[in-house]
Amino acid sequence: MLTTLVLFWWVSIPVSYSESGVLVIFVLVPLVLYWVVRFLVALIRDARAVWRRLPGWILLPLIVAGLWAAVDADLPFKARFALSRSSMEDFARSILTSGAREDSVCAWTGLYPVCGHLSAETESSTVVRLHISDWPITGSRGFIWAPYGPPPLDDYDYDLRHVTGPWWGCRGWDGW
Repeated sequence: MLTTLVLFWWVSIPVSYSESGVLVIFVLVPLVLYWVVRFLVALIRDARAVWRRLPGWILLPLIVAGLWAAVDADLPFKARFALSRSSMEDFARSILTSGAREDSVCAWTGLYPVCGHLSAETESSTVVRLHISDWPITGSRGFIWAPYGPPPLDDYDYDLRHVTGPWWGCRGWDGW
C-alpha cells in the first residue's frame, strides 16, 4: 500500500520522475513475483483452501491493476492539479503583478510547494515559472503559466507538456 501511495505522489506532477520507474522495477515487480510464487505454491498444496480464501488472494492483483489504470489515465496528476489550480493561478497572478524576475517567491499553492518567478522577453512571451519543490526528490519539474499564449518553445530543452488553458508542465535539467 505504501508503494502505491509513493508511486501516486511521484507521478502527480506534469512530467513524472524517473524514480517512479525505479520504484516499479525494484519494489513492485519483486512484490508481484513473490505473490505469484506464494499463490502457485498454495494452489499446489491446497487448492480448496485457496479458493475459499480467494478474496484475500485477489487483493494484490486488484491493487496493482488499479494502480496501473490510474497511472495510465494520469489520475494522480489530474486530481492534484485540479485541487491546486485556483491557488496556483492566484499565486502566478501575484508574481505577474509584482514583477518578481530575479528572486523566487516560494509558497504552498494547493497541494504543490512551489517557487516562482517571472520570465519575460516581450509581453507576448511573458510567463510565470513555478518550480515544484517536492521533498525529497530533486526539483526539476514545474509549471509554466502563460496567460498571453504558449511559452516560447526554444526556452525548453526538455519536456514541455500542455496541461490546460494557460498551464504547461515542464521538466528542466537540475532545475531551471
